[in-house]
Order: sequence, then structure tokens, then C-alpha cells
Amino acid sequence: MVTVDAPSFFSQLRDWLEILYFASGVVVMILVGFGLWQLKLAKDQISLAKNQLETSKNIFKTQSRRAAIEAAVVECRRYSETIIPDSLALDKFCKDHGITYFDDVVFNKTEDGFSVNAKNVKKEDVEKLAEAEELINRYMNGLESYALFFLSGIADENIAFHTNGKQFIQSAEKGFKIFPITNIEKEDAEPIKALYYMWHKKLEAKRLKIQRKEIDKKLSGYSDKAIKPIGT
Repeated sequence: MVTVDAPSFFSQLRDWLEILYFASGVVVMILVGFGLWQLKLAKDQISLAKNQLETSKNIFKTQSRRAAIEAAVVECRRYSETIIPDSLALDKFCKDHGITYFDDVVFNKTEDGFSVNAKNVKKEDVEKLAEAEELINRYMNGLESYALFFLSGIADENIAFHTNGKQFIQSAEKGFKIFPITNIEKEDAEPIKALYYMWHKKLEAKRLKIQRKEIDKKLSGYSDKAIKPIGT
């Protein structure tokens, strides 16, 4: 008769530990799978948030662009409805009072700014222009307000340049001629000067591009022919 010993405590403990070991492996696999699933969900949420942020940024850019265009249109209209009439009114005032001030003042654009020579101005013209102080102030304030809208980025400067860039430069130069007879200091009217310099350079660049195009066109039809010496 074969006698079977009862399993010892340590053998039973070992068996349970082996069972727990294999069970823990299954649990770990489940936890890893769950963690990877959570990680995927987090990545998807981050990707969705990025897409939503990008969409919001694009919408904001589109709205800002539209607002800048609308502001430029409004300012260009205001320029034609206020600044130009004020300029014409100033011309009429000078004509009605026999004032040649703006013809007598010599304006010169320099490399780093401009110069205004008022040595030929008549004293009586200055006294007469003093009567148009309100009109002159309105004219200068209008130019400064107009320039600020584009320098600040509120309105689309490129649209305004193509709409009335030349007119603004002429209006600004007319305003600069008033400096000698007013209390305007060198640091005053900075917005007008800033936009004037910017647009003056743009116009000059545009003129040079046209010249280059004309030169390139002439060069394209030029054939560099050489006459070979006899015997060569």
C-alpha cells in the first residue's frame, strides 16, 4: 500500500504564488491595454484641440482681415469726403485772398527726410493765413488721424496705398509747407511723416520696377553682334 503525504504548507504556498504570478501577468496585460487605450484617447483629444485651435485662429485671421479691409474702405472714403474738401477749401481761401504762400514755399525731399524753405514767403500772406487757422488745424488733424489708422494696423495699409497713395503724399507735402508758420515742432505730426516716408518709398520702388521692366524689354530685343577681324 502506497502512502501519499499531505502537501506541505510551503508547497501549497508555492502553488498559490505560481497561480498569482500567472494571474498578475494577465492583470498587467489588461492594465497596459487600458493605459494604451487611455493614451490614444488623450492623443485624439489633443489632436482635436489643436484642430479646433487652428480653426479658431483661421477664423480670427479671416475676421481680422475682413475688418482691416472694411476699415481701409471707410478711411479712404473719409479721406475723399473730408481731407480733400479741406484741401480744396484752403486753396480757395488762398485764391480769394490773393495768397501765394504755398507757391512761394520750396519743399525738397531729401534722402533722410525733407526740407522746407520759406524765405520767399510774404509777411502779409502769413497774416492772412492766420485767419484760416481752424481750417488748417482740421486739415492737419485729418491727415494725422488718417495716417494713424494704417500705421496701427487697424486698417489695411496696402489697399489705401493703391487707392490714394499719391494723393496722400501730395496732401502731406502741402501740410509740411505749413510748418514754418505754425507751432509745429520737429517731433510733431510723426504719424503723417511716417506714412509719408513709407508710401514715398513704395511709389519710388514702383517707378523703378516699371523702368526696369522697360529696360528689360529693350534688352530682350538687343542682339550683341561682333564683327570678326579679317583672317580670324
